[in-house]
Amino acid sequence: MINKTEIRDTAYGGYGVGTMPDGRVIFIPHTVKGDVVTFQVTEDKTNMLYGELVKLTEPSPLRGELYCPHIGKCGGCVFGHISYENQLELKAGFLKNALERNRVEFPEPEIISADFKEFRNRATFRIRDGKIGFYKFKTNDFIPIDECPVIKKSMIEKAKELAGAVEGRSYIYITENEKGEALGRTDAALDSKFSFDGLKSGEKAIGRKHLGFDTRYGTFYVGFNSFLQGNRYISNALQDFVLEHSEGRLGLELYCGSGYLTLPMARKCEKIDAVESYAPSIRLAERTKLKNVTWHVAMSENMKGMGKRSLDMIVADPPRTGMEKEVCNYIKNSDADRFIYISCDPNTFARDAARLSEFYKIEHMVICDMFPGSYHLETMALLRRKK
Repeated sequence: MINKTEIRDTAYGGYGVGTMPDGRVIFIPHTVKGDVVTFQVTEDKTNMLYGELVKLTEPSPLRGELYCPHIGKCGGCVFGHISYENQLELKAGFLKNALERNRVEFPEPEIISADFKEFRNRATFRIRDGKIGFYKFKTNDFIPIDECPVIKKSMIEKAKELAGAVEGRSYIYITENEKGEALGRTDAALDSKFSFDGLKSGEKAIGRKHLGFDTRYGTFYVGFNSFLQGNRYISNALQDFVLEHSEGRLGLELYCGSGYLTLPMARKCEKIDAVESYAPSIRLAERTKLKNVTWHVAMSENMKGMGKRSLDMIVADPPRTGMEKEVCNYIKNSDADRFIYISCDPNTFARDAARLSEFYKIEHMVICDMFPGSYHLETMALLRRKK
């Protein structure tokens, strides 16, 4: 059945929010507040529904010029139909609404914007019978592509070359530095590394196993499974924020990965303990040869096992799920004056800020638009211990 609604809000997650004739809420992707649309229901739950856009009857003034023919289908740029100015306003709203729901006091956030053209230095391409593409939003439906405006062209060419040798279904994850050196990871059984400097085919590694990425604070290293900030233009803003707000003799870094944020932190602190649960990342971090850093392979939530220590500051860059309760408790019970929180999810950031709010307040907050065209945002926050 085809229904009609006006989109009355835009939700974190890439959905416009509409209303069914019976009053229930429906979430419709590729729409934005102010659109009038027809739609059909794709998933019916008790209190809410999900739908698919059938026709845009009246476009919202928040819409902008489309920069890719796949916008409205592809699961990548789910905000690509929204003007960039309005994307930034929506993302600021996601963050502020999350903090308000959690009753956390906060200053007005600054916003660092980004150019969407070829900003991505890592991407996962789906492969179907020799062609590369992406999935349709929230499905496994394959959309073949020849080009993508947000990914480095050299990465797309490498993906196409490899895909031409693959029959059936597969994928290729690529990360590439500014020298054009690239690592690839695939489940396809291959004997050549093609144009990659290193390729992991199943469990077999061909060629190089890690790459160096140069930053203004030194070089850090990534492997086939390493986490890497995905915006080649503004990822350095995270390092700059850590440098600007680091202060004190003794520092602790949680979820340190291969040392990307440790590099600037090490310029301000005399001694740092850096903790990461993924051992291969620690081995890569050791290649930075930071003399004032002690690296630890440990779960951040098991910090109690390392003993209580005197600290001047803490830095944390957790995954999208945020910090575990044990980590929040450790920070609350520390004597650190400064806590720098780098977050990729406004909801878990707000939850964790609320857990810490008895002891810490947000003093400075910046939104870094790491993925323009998407609903994702990176939040950089300095929290200070209450006196």
